[in-house]
Amino acid sequence: MLQHSIIKFSTPVLACALLFSSCLKNLDTKPQTIHTDINDFNDLTAVQAGAYGDLQNPKYYGGSGGAAMAWSSLPDIMGDDFIEAYESLGDWENASRWVYAADDPIISGAFTQAYVVISAANNVIQNCKGYESGSTIASAFQLEAQARALRAHCHFDLLRYYAQSYTRNSDSLGVPYITIFSPDDPLSAKPSRISVKKCYDSIYNDLNSALAIYRQYGDVSNPNRFFIDSTCIHAMLARIGLYNGQYDQAAADATIVIGKIPLANTTDYPQIWLDNTLSEIVWQVPNDQTMRPGVCNNGLHAAYRVANNFRDLVYSPAGGIRNDTNVIRRDIPGTGNISRTLLYKYIGTRNFKVYRTSEMFLIRAECKYRLTPGAGLDDLNTLRAARGVAAGSETGSAVFDAIFTERRLELIGEGHRWFDIKRTTRAIDRDECGSAGGSLSNVCSVGPDSRSWIWPIPFNEIKLNSNLAQNQGY
Repeated sequence: MLQHSIIKFSTPVLACALLFSSCLKNLDTKPQTIHTDINDFNDLTAVQAGAYGDLQNPKYYGGSGGAAMAWSSLPDIMGDDFIEAYESLGDWENASRWVYAADDPIISGAFTQAYVVISAANNVIQNCKGYESGSTIASAFQLEAQARALRAHCHFDLLRYYAQSYTRNSDSLGVPYITIFSPDDPLSAKPSRISVKKCYDSIYNDLNSALAIYRQYGDVSNPNRFFIDSTCIHAMLARIGLYNGQYDQAAADATIVIGKIPLANTTDYPQIWLDNTLSEIVWQVPNDQTMRPGVCNNGLHAAYRVANNFRDLVYSPAGGIRNDTNVIRRDIPGTGNISRTLLYKYIGTRNFKVYRTSEMFLIRAECKYRLTPGAGLDDLNTLRAARGVAAGSETGSAVFDAIFTERRLELIGEGHRWFDIKRTTRAIDRDECGSAGGSLSNVCSVGPDSRSWIWPIPFNEIKLNSNLAQNQGY
């Protein structure tokens, strides 16, 4: 059962609410058991800040031992970029070995945390109407736009794990799309799962409504890229369109983002991971904790190390500037005399990058290819040049393979690999398996038809709500 009350904000949070665009990184937004009513516009602003803050939770983007980290590094742990190391304490082994069940805490943690964020967004949407006039009219509408976009973003993230099909008009089961705020439990109304198509309908309605608000009342000020502005909404639409096959529109949305936020050059790219530049960042989640997605980048205890075939790829000419020590490091001694390669994108308190312009180039390249087989090389080579890699001359299906490889190189640790393999109906066959491969895991292959590509609905949610249908095979 989702146990989430409206956040009771500490004094630092209320101060941040008054300086929303400058203080978000210092939020203390831990849920309390006391309901905080929205009595004025400052309260509304604070609740919106808390909705963003809920994304820092280790079950969503943050990182700590045993937590889901469902949309940061878990997709790499479940894919083939990270290998379970000898130092592993088993925190993610069910996920990385694809043996999860409906009562797995990672499965339930991801589900509940997404609805926690959705609940906070619904609270803003429900209460902003009273402030959408007078001196607060523009600011209130901008809060509504952000909340609608955040609600859409989280529902899409849920679809990525809990839906079998990503097709735009699929009648297969999606997830409950929650639009009504409940202070105790976002799912207290005992909703049913709706179809994937209806989920997309609601997602598009929220995102297009948010864009309409921004067109009328102006974009939210976003100097640190901590907020969802209109450019970020187009990035969301581009990613969603790639998944559900709306390739023309996805390419168009990606083009809008590319026109607004240029790619980082070879000098700026390593600085992205030190939070020293905003180059190519579309939206980032601020972090004031020690966020270590995957615990794969802590030199003292690396539960998951970078796979050797990925290491070889990133240190080949195809890697370019992406083998900078601020991004990845190799030859670090580990247990069992295994020389490890570790990801260094998120050492310490670095912000999590949710959307970057490089992803938009990759989306547009793939959309071009899917619309006209063999196309897309121009965008791929533009990204390669920005990473210090020579242009390629691939033709035919080799272009798609190159795009897929480039996504792996560019987006490791950012929440994509498992979903990329799933949406392209590929298999996983890890090279490093068992003691011979320097891994604790002996489960290293999953076929494209496995039930593992879709997560079960959490056991406790179904126990409390008989309207929630379970996914097949669980």
